[in-house]
Amino acid sequence: MAILRNRVTQRKIYLRTHHVFGRGRSADTLLENPDASQLHASVRWTGKAWELRDHSRNGTLLDGTRLSSTKGLELRVGATISFGHEGGAAWLVEDLSPPRNLLWPLGHDDPYIPLGRSNLLPQGVAAELSIHHSEKGQWVCTTPEGSWVLEDGDEVRFAGKVWCFLLAAEVVSTMDCMSANKAQMRRSQPALFFKVSQDEEHAWLELHDAGLHLNLGERSHHYALLILARLRLADAQRQFAPHAQGWVELDRLAKMLGLDPGHLNIQIFRMRKQLALAMPPGAHVPELIERRRGSLRFGNLRFRITRGAALEADFDPLAGDRSFPEESLVA
Repeated sequence: MAILRNRVTQRKIYLRTHHVFGRGRSADTLLENPDASQLHASVRWTGKAWELRDHSRNGTLLDGTRLSSTKGLELRVGATISFGHEGGAAWLVEDLSPPRNLLWPLGHDDPYIPLGRSNLLPQGVAAELSIHHSEKGQWVCTTPEGSWVLEDGDEVRFAGKVWCFLLAAEVVSTMDCMSANKAQMRRSQPALFFKVSQDEEHAWLELHDAGLHLNLGERSHHYALLILARLRLADAQRQFAPHAQGWVELDRLAKMLGLDPGHLNIQIFRMRKQLALAMPPGAHVPELIERRRGSLRFGNLRFRITRGAALEADFDPLAGDRSFPEESLVA
Protein backbone atom coordinates (compact mmCIF):
# COMPACT_ATOMS: atom_id res chain seq x y z
CA MET A 1 0.00 0.00 0.00
CA ALA A 2 1.09 3.57 -0.59
CA ILE A 3 1.52 6.06 2.28
CA LEU A 4 2.03 9.84 2.16
CA ARG A 5 3.04 11.95 5.16
CA ASN A 6 2.20 15.64 5.56
CA ARG A 7 5.48 17.47 6.20
CA VAL A 8 3.87 20.03 8.52
CA THR A 9 1.32 18.07 10.56
CA GLN A 10 3.08 14.65 10.22
CA ARG A 11 -0.33 13.17 9.44
CA LYS A 12 -0.14 9.99 7.38
CA ILE A 13 -2.65 8.96 4.73
CA TYR A 14 -3.09 5.72 2.85
CA LEU A 15 -3.75 5.90 -0.90
CA ARG A 16 -6.80 4.16 -2.29
CA THR A 17 -6.54 2.45 -5.65
CA HIS A 18 -7.83 5.69 -7.20
CA HIS A 19 -7.21 8.52 -4.74
CA VAL A 20 -8.53 12.07 -5.25
CA PHE A 21 -7.13 15.27 -3.70
CA GLY A 22 -9.19 18.46 -3.70
CA ARG A 23 -11.52 20.86 -1.93
CA GLY A 24 -14.68 19.02 -2.97
CA ARG A 25 -16.67 16.74 -0.70
CA SER A 26 -15.94 13.74 -2.89
CA ALA A 27 -12.18 14.07 -2.36
CA ASP A 28 -10.44 11.28 -0.47
CA THR A 29 -8.01 13.82 0.98
CA LEU A 30 -9.30 17.34 1.58
CA LEU A 31 -7.03 20.24 0.58
CA GLU A 32 -7.51 23.41 2.61
CA ASN A 33 -5.23 25.83 0.72
CA PRO A 34 -7.41 28.49 -1.00
CA ASP A 35 -5.98 28.01 -4.51
CA ALA A 36 -6.75 24.28 -4.55
CA SER A 37 -9.41 23.09 -7.00
CA GLN A 38 -12.50 21.04 -6.17
CA LEU A 39 -10.87 18.16 -8.04
CA HIS A 40 -7.21 19.07 -7.89
CA ALA A 41 -5.18 15.92 -8.50
CA SER A 42 -5.37 12.15 -8.32
CA VAL A 43 -3.12 9.18 -7.76
CA ARG A 44 -4.03 5.80 -9.20
CA TRP A 45 -2.57 2.31 -9.16
CA THR A 46 -1.83 1.23 -12.74
CA GLY A 47 -1.19 -2.39 -11.82
CA LYS A 48 2.56 -1.79 -11.80
CA ALA A 49 3.09 1.64 -10.23
CA TRP A 50 1.39 4.65 -8.62
CA GLU A 51 0.77 7.50 -11.07
CA LEU A 52 0.10 11.14 -10.14
CA ARG A 53 -2.10 13.31 -12.41
CA ASP A 54 -3.02 16.99 -12.25
CA HIS A 55 -6.63 18.14 -12.89
CA SER A 56 -6.37 21.72 -11.55
CA ARG A 57 -6.03 25.33 -12.70
CA ASN A 58 -3.21 26.21 -10.31
CA GLY A 59 -1.08 23.14 -10.76
CA THR A 60 0.38 20.17 -8.93
CA LEU A 61 4.10 19.95 -8.24
CA LEU A 62 6.24 16.84 -7.93
CA ASP A 63 9.65 17.64 -6.43
CA GLY A 64 9.10 21.29 -7.39
CA THR A 65 8.26 20.58 -11.04
CA ARG A 66 4.75 21.35 -12.29
CA LEU A 67 2.95 18.43 -13.88
CA SER A 68 1.48 18.57 -17.38
CA SER A 69 -2.31 18.41 -17.41
CA THR A 70 -2.18 15.76 -20.12
CA LYS A 71 0.38 13.35 -18.70
CA GLY A 72 0.76 11.54 -15.41
CA LEU A 73 4.04 10.90 -13.64
CA GLU A 74 5.08 7.79 -11.75
CA LEU A 75 5.75 8.38 -8.06
CA ARG A 76 8.90 7.31 -6.26
CA VAL A 77 9.64 6.91 -2.55
CA GLY A 78 11.09 10.11 -1.10
CA ALA A 79 9.36 12.41 -3.62
CA THR A 80 7.42 15.49 -2.46
CA ILE A 81 3.97 16.44 -3.75
CA SER A 82 2.42 19.91 -3.33
CA PHE A 83 -0.80 21.40 -4.65
CA GLY A 84 -1.47 24.90 -6.14
CA HIS A 85 0.66 28.05 -6.37
CA GLU A 86 0.83 28.41 -2.62
CA GLY A 87 1.54 24.73 -2.29
CA GLY A 88 -0.01 24.36 1.13
CA ALA A 89 1.55 21.63 3.21
CA ALA A 90 3.67 19.34 1.06
CA TRP A 91 3.30 15.57 1.22
CA LEU A 92 6.24 13.17 1.38
CA VAL A 93 5.92 9.81 -0.37
CA GLU A 94 6.88 7.19 2.25
CA ASP A 95 5.68 3.89 0.76
CA LEU A 96 4.62 2.74 -2.71
CA SER A 97 3.67 -0.88 -2.14
CA PRO A 98 0.74 -2.29 -4.17
CA PRO A 99 -2.80 -1.76 -2.80
CA ARG A 100 -3.87 -3.93 0.15
CA ASN A 101 -7.04 -4.50 2.09
CA LEU A 102 -6.33 -3.40 5.63
CA LEU A 103 -7.34 -1.88 8.94
CA TRP A 104 -6.09 1.69 9.33
CA PRO A 105 -5.58 3.07 12.88
CA LEU A 106 -7.95 5.83 13.99
CA GLY A 107 -6.85 8.07 16.87
CA HIS A 108 -3.76 6.04 17.75
CA ASP A 109 -0.29 5.35 16.32
CA ASP A 110 -0.37 1.57 16.00
CA PRO A 111 0.79 0.21 12.61
CA TYR A 112 -1.88 -0.55 10.03
CA ILE A 113 -2.99 -4.20 9.83
CA PRO A 114 -2.91 -5.89 6.39
CA LEU A 115 -5.74 -8.37 5.95
CA GLY A 116 -5.40 -11.87 4.58
CA ARG A 117 -8.36 -14.04 3.63
CA SER A 118 -8.78 -15.11 7.30
CA ASN A 119 -7.85 -12.94 10.29
CA LEU A 120 -8.14 -13.21 14.08
CA LEU A 121 -7.82 -9.87 15.85
CA PRO A 122 -5.85 -9.50 17.95
CA GLN A 123 -3.96 -12.63 17.00
CA GLY A 124 -4.02 -15.67 19.24
CA VAL A 125 -6.23 -16.88 22.05
CA ALA A 126 -7.06 -13.28 23.09
CA ALA A 127 -8.84 -12.67 19.76
CA GLU A 128 -12.01 -10.58 20.11
CA LEU A 129 -13.21 -10.85 16.51
CA SER A 130 -12.48 -12.42 13.15
CA ILE A 131 -12.55 -10.92 9.68
CA HIS A 132 -12.64 -13.19 6.66
CA HIS A 133 -13.27 -13.00 2.93
CA SER A 134 -16.35 -15.09 2.17
CA GLU A 135 -17.15 -17.31 -0.78
CA LYS A 136 -19.50 -14.60 -2.06
CA GLY A 137 -16.66 -12.07 -2.21
CA GLN A 138 -17.73 -10.19 0.92
CA TRP A 139 -15.67 -9.24 3.96
CA VAL A 140 -17.41 -10.60 7.06
CA CYS A 141 -16.69 -9.54 10.62
CA THR A 142 -17.68 -12.04 13.35
CA THR A 143 -17.74 -11.21 17.05
CA PRO A 144 -19.44 -12.74 20.10
CA GLU A 145 -22.24 -10.22 19.44
CA GLY A 146 -22.91 -11.33 15.88
CA SER A 147 -21.68 -11.11 12.28
CA TRP A 148 -22.03 -8.47 9.58
CA VAL A 149 -20.65 -7.58 6.15
CA LEU A 150 -17.98 -4.89 6.23
CA GLU A 151 -18.19 -1.96 3.83
CA ASP A 152 -15.30 0.29 2.83
CA GLY A 153 -14.77 2.86 5.59
CA ASP A 154 -16.53 0.92 8.38
CA GLU A 155 -15.09 1.19 11.88
CA VAL A 156 -13.88 -1.92 13.71
CA ARG A 157 -13.10 -1.96 17.44
CA PHE A 158 -10.94 -4.39 19.38
CA ALA A 159 -8.33 -4.28 22.14
CA GLY A 160 -9.75 -0.93 23.21
CA LYS A 161 -8.84 0.77 19.89
CA VAL A 162 -10.65 1.83 16.73
CA TRP A 163 -9.67 0.91 13.17
CA CYS A 164 -11.04 1.82 9.75
CA PHE A 165 -11.65 -0.99 7.27
CA LEU A 166 -10.21 0.04 3.91
CA LEU A 167 -11.02 -1.93 0.78
CA ALA A 168 -8.25 -1.41 -1.74
CA ALA A 169 -7.61 -4.61 -3.67
CA GLU A 170 -9.89 -7.16 -5.28
CA VAL A 171 -9.79 -10.64 -3.78
CA VAL A 172 -10.87 -13.55 -5.96
CA SER A 173 -13.73 -15.30 -4.22
CA THR A 174 -13.86 -19.03 -3.60
CA MET A 175 -16.88 -19.24 -5.90
CA ASP A 176 -14.91 -17.57 -8.71
CA CYS A 177 -12.06 -20.02 -8.19
CA MET A 178 -14.53 -22.88 -8.19
CA SER A 179 -16.05 -21.77 -11.49
CA ALA A 180 -12.61 -21.43 -13.04
CA ASN A 181 -11.43 -24.85 -11.94
CA LYS A 182 -14.22 -26.88 -10.38
CA ALA A 183 -12.40 -30.20 -10.45
CA GLN A 184 -9.39 -28.80 -8.58
CA MET A 185 -11.69 -27.06 -6.12
CA ARG A 186 -13.44 -30.33 -5.28
CA ARG A 187 -10.16 -32.16 -4.72
CA SER A 188 -9.02 -29.56 -2.20
CA GLN A 189 -12.39 -29.01 -0.48
CA PRO A 190 -12.16 -29.69 3.28
CA ALA A 191 -14.41 -32.29 4.88
CA LEU A 192 -15.92 -32.20 8.38
CA PHE A 193 -16.38 -35.42 10.32
CA PHE A 194 -19.01 -35.20 13.06
CA LYS A 195 -19.37 -37.81 15.78
CA VAL A 196 -22.36 -37.50 18.10
CA SER A 197 -23.36 -39.71 21.00
CA GLN A 198 -26.55 -41.76 20.73
CA ASP A 199 -28.29 -39.49 23.28
CA GLU A 200 -27.08 -36.34 21.43
CA GLU A 201 -25.41 -35.06 24.61
CA HIS A 202 -21.88 -35.01 23.19
CA ALA A 203 -20.55 -33.90 19.80
CA TRP A 204 -17.01 -34.22 18.43
CA LEU A 205 -15.56 -32.76 15.24
CA GLU A 206 -12.60 -33.41 12.95
CA LEU A 207 -11.48 -31.55 9.84
CA HIS A 208 -9.72 -33.40 7.01
CA ASP A 209 -8.15 -31.48 4.13
CA ALA A 210 -5.43 -32.71 1.75
CA GLY A 211 -3.49 -34.64 4.38
CA LEU A 212 -4.31 -32.22 7.21
CA HIS A 213 -6.28 -33.90 10.00
CA LEU A 214 -7.43 -31.68 12.85
CA ASN A 215 -9.10 -33.21 15.88
CA LEU A 216 -11.19 -30.36 17.30
CA GLY A 217 -12.43 -32.47 20.19
CA GLU A 218 -15.77 -32.15 21.97
CA ARG A 219 -17.31 -28.69 22.20
CA SER A 220 -20.86 -27.45 22.72
CA HIS A 221 -20.59 -25.27 19.61
CA HIS A 222 -19.97 -28.38 17.48
CA TYR A 223 -23.56 -29.41 18.13
CA ALA A 224 -24.88 -26.11 16.73
CA LEU A 225 -22.83 -26.70 13.58
CA LEU A 226 -24.12 -30.28 13.42
CA ILE A 227 -27.73 -29.05 13.45
CA LEU A 228 -26.95 -26.68 10.57
CA ALA A 229 -25.40 -29.55 8.61
CA ARG A 230 -28.53 -31.67 9.16
CA LEU A 231 -30.77 -28.81 8.01
CA ARG A 232 -28.78 -28.43 4.81
CA LEU A 233 -28.92 -32.17 4.15
CA ALA A 234 -32.69 -32.26 4.81
CA ASP A 235 -33.31 -29.50 2.24
CA ALA A 236 -31.13 -31.29 -0.31
CA GLN A 237 -33.18 -34.45 0.21
CA ARG A 238 -36.30 -32.35 -0.48
CA GLN A 239 -34.59 -31.39 -3.76
CA PHE A 240 -34.27 -27.70 -2.90
CA ALA A 241 -31.92 -25.78 -5.20
CA PRO A 242 -28.37 -25.60 -3.75
CA HIS A 243 -28.59 -21.83 -3.14
CA ALA A 244 -31.77 -22.35 -1.04
CA GLN A 245 -30.59 -25.28 1.07
CA GLY A 246 -30.22 -25.11 4.83
CA TRP A 247 -31.18 -21.50 5.56
CA VAL A 248 -32.62 -20.91 9.03
CA GLU A 249 -33.30 -17.75 11.01
CA LEU A 250 -30.93 -17.14 13.89
CA ASP A 251 -33.77 -16.89 16.42
CA ARG A 252 -35.28 -20.17 15.23
CA LEU A 253 -31.95 -22.00 15.42
CA ALA A 254 -31.37 -20.63 18.92
CA LYS A 255 -34.79 -21.94 19.97
CA MET A 256 -34.03 -25.36 18.48
CA LEU A 257 -30.83 -25.50 20.56
CA GLY A 258 -32.45 -24.17 23.72
CA LEU A 259 -30.25 -21.06 23.68
CA ASP A 260 -30.88 -17.35 23.57
CA PRO A 261 -29.69 -15.66 20.33
CA GLY A 262 -26.87 -13.88 22.16
CA HIS A 263 -25.42 -17.16 23.42
CA LEU A 264 -25.72 -18.67 19.95
CA ASN A 265 -23.71 -15.76 18.50
CA ILE A 266 -21.02 -16.47 21.09
CA GLN A 267 -20.93 -20.13 20.03
CA ILE A 268 -20.60 -19.16 16.35
CA PHE A 269 -17.67 -16.90 17.16
CA ARG A 270 -16.04 -19.61 19.28
CA MET A 271 -16.28 -22.23 16.54
CA ARG A 272 -14.54 -19.98 14.00
CA LYS A 273 -11.93 -18.89 16.56
CA GLN A 274 -11.17 -22.47 17.55
CA LEU A 275 -10.72 -23.54 13.93
CA ALA A 276 -8.56 -20.49 13.09
CA LEU A 277 -6.25 -21.24 16.04
CA ALA A 278 -5.99 -24.91 15.03
CA MET A 279 -5.13 -24.26 11.36
CA PRO A 280 -1.47 -23.99 10.28
CA PRO A 281 -0.10 -20.40 10.15
CA GLY A 282 -1.19 -18.61 7.00
CA ALA A 283 -3.77 -21.25 6.02
CA HIS A 284 -7.22 -20.15 4.87
CA VAL A 285 -9.87 -20.95 7.46
CA PRO A 286 -12.84 -22.72 5.80
CA GLU A 287 -16.14 -20.85 5.94
CA LEU A 288 -18.19 -23.02 8.27
CA ILE A 289 -21.29 -20.81 8.22
CA GLU A 290 -22.83 -18.52 5.62
CA ARG A 291 -25.10 -15.61 6.58
CA ARG A 292 -27.75 -13.45 4.95
CA ARG A 293 -30.23 -10.95 6.46
CA GLY A 294 -30.72 -12.54 9.87
CA SER A 295 -30.41 -16.13 8.62
CA LEU A 296 -27.55 -18.58 8.41
CA ARG A 297 -26.71 -22.00 7.05
CA PHE A 298 -23.96 -24.60 6.94
CA GLY A 299 -21.27 -23.63 4.39
CA ASN A 300 -20.21 -25.40 1.21
CA LEU A 301 -18.22 -28.10 3.01
CA ARG A 302 -18.47 -31.85 2.67
CA PHE A 303 -19.48 -33.54 5.88
CA ARG A 304 -19.99 -36.97 7.41
CA ILE A 305 -22.11 -37.63 10.51
CA THR A 306 -21.75 -40.71 12.70
CA ARG A 307 -24.29 -41.12 15.50
CA GLY A 308 -23.28 -43.71 18.04
CA ALA A 309 -21.84 -46.50 15.93
CA ALA A 310 -24.06 -45.87 12.89
CA LEU A 311 -23.35 -43.73 9.84
CA GLU A 312 -26.10 -41.13 9.66
CA ALA A 313 -25.08 -39.13 6.60
CA ASP A 314 -22.47 -38.45 3.94
CA PHE A 315 -23.08 -35.25 2.01
CA ASP A 316 -21.23 -32.98 -0.39
CA PRO A 317 -23.15 -29.70 -1.00
CA LEU A 318 -20.96 -28.86 -3.99
CA ALA A 319 -21.59 -32.18 -5.72
CA GLY A 320 -25.28 -32.27 -4.87
CA ASP A 321 -25.07 -35.91 -3.84
CA ARG A 322 -24.55 -38.05 -0.73
CA SER A 323 -21.15 -39.46 -1.51
CA PHE A 324 -17.49 -38.60 -1.01
CA PRO A 325 -14.53 -39.74 -3.10
CA GLU A 326 -13.17 -42.83 -1.35
CA GLU A 327 -9.79 -41.28 -0.59
CA SER A 328 -11.40 -38.41 1.31
CA LEU A 329 -12.97 -40.82 3.81
CA VAL A 330 -9.69 -42.27 5.01
CA ALA A 331 -9.28 -41.35 8.70
